[in-house]
Amino acid sequence: MRGHSWFPRICVSLIWVVMAAPLWAFPEVARETKTACVACHTNPAGGAELTEGGTKYKAEKKAAAARDAKQAEYVGSAKCKMCHLAEHKAWEESAHAKALTNLKSADAKAVAAVAEKLKVELKGPAAESADCVKCHVTGYELAGGYPAADSVKTAAVAAVGCESCHGPGSLHLTAAKADKKKFTYKNVSAKMCTQCHTPAMSPEFKYDEMMKKGVHPKKTA
Repeated sequence: MRGHSWFPRICVSLIWVVMAAPLWAFPEVARETKTACVACHTNPAGGAELTEGGTKYKAEKKAAAARDAKQAEYVGSAKCKMCHLAEHKAWEESAHAKALTNLKSADAKAVAAVAEKLKVELKGPAAESADCVKCHVTGYELAGGYPAADSVKTAAVAAVGCESCHGPGSLHLTAAKADKKKFTYKNVSAKMCTQCHTPAMSPEFKYDEMMKKGVHPKKTA
């Protein structure tokens, strides 16, 4: 820590996304329509909030979508490393990878100041408060997400990891090579980022500038 201003500054750079509702992937529908899940869902792996195209598809094929629904689970950023080594290395050096660690070690007065700013009442450590933790971990209270079934799995999602932006990776991990892109969210939207990078929390957050800078190297065609 370097003074009381440390925690607000680190929050600006480390918080990206919080999933506010259960995420559901529709692999059969994705294969049928030849589009990624996010063509219909605003969340990377599905969910109740739909795009305009998703609303239309739901109205026309609601029964089929419900029947073919399959849950996508979080698996941890270490799984991504197997195929995305450069991206994973860059992520490891980012503030996102230290999100929960930094929250745990943050100056108490700085935490209190942020809580007051966000109108959050803390009744214990920030690292144990849902209002704080949800933006410092991956898949908070979702399938495979934080906290997980055991300590090892919990440790795998105890940061703002790859899946925080690209969606739960279980279906992407097990899909055939030709289908892998259907089960991940490649282009992170401003709406995703600003779920945690709110005006109150990150007043200087500029989506376009952040996308140019990036969190990790981007693969070219």
